[in-house]
Amino acid sequence: MAFALTEFKTNLKQGGARPSLFQVVLHYPAGITEPKTKSKFLIKGASIPASTIGTHEVFFHGKSIKVAGDRTFDTWDTTIINDEDYGIRIALEKWMELIANHKLNTRSKEKLGSSEGETASYKQDIYVTQFGKDGNHKHHYHFLGAFPSALSTINLDWGTSEIEEFTCTWTYDRWMPGTSAPKSPTHHLFPGDEHR
Repeated sequence: MAFALTEFKTNLKQGGARPSLFQVVLHYPAGITEPKTKSKFLIKGASIPASTIGTHEVFFHGKSIKVAGDRTFDTWDTTIINDEDYGIRIALEKWMELIANHKLNTRSKEKLGSSEGETASYKQDIYVTQFGKDGNHKHHYHFLGAFPSALSTINLDWGTSEIEEFTCTWTYDRWMPGTSAPKSPTHHLFPGDEHR
């Protein structure tokens, strides 16, 4: 039967992945003190990254064929809750200040060194981890060579009682998928599960 509900239920064996069961862990460069407010608790929105391979058209007598090109990586956005200590916001502002000073547009060689490219010390790793309903790691994405390239405004309004939040746009060299838990405290969603 074309619309057999039992077949659908049989193929959705684990009830479907939940977009709310995730966490993001940031690593900060030297010269930035990690805030007391941890990213895995205050980054409330993120995404599984897009996967894009470019294409090229090659022509022969007016006919074209498409050939695979290079892989490209788009920027990546996170939505962050702003706590009253401004912990993550200040850390990200300082990180960006080390990369490009507000006044002279210079880079802090004292704290970041002089390396560039893939080994640039202002680039760090980010992990976004998807959990199952059992609280265990199911899949993660490892962003390599990431740094904040844009911070959004925080809207202020006398007429609202909502908690402040802002968006950080990340630029990175590449991402790698992973099915086994990364070597960081991101493989269990619920406290205490690491002792099970």
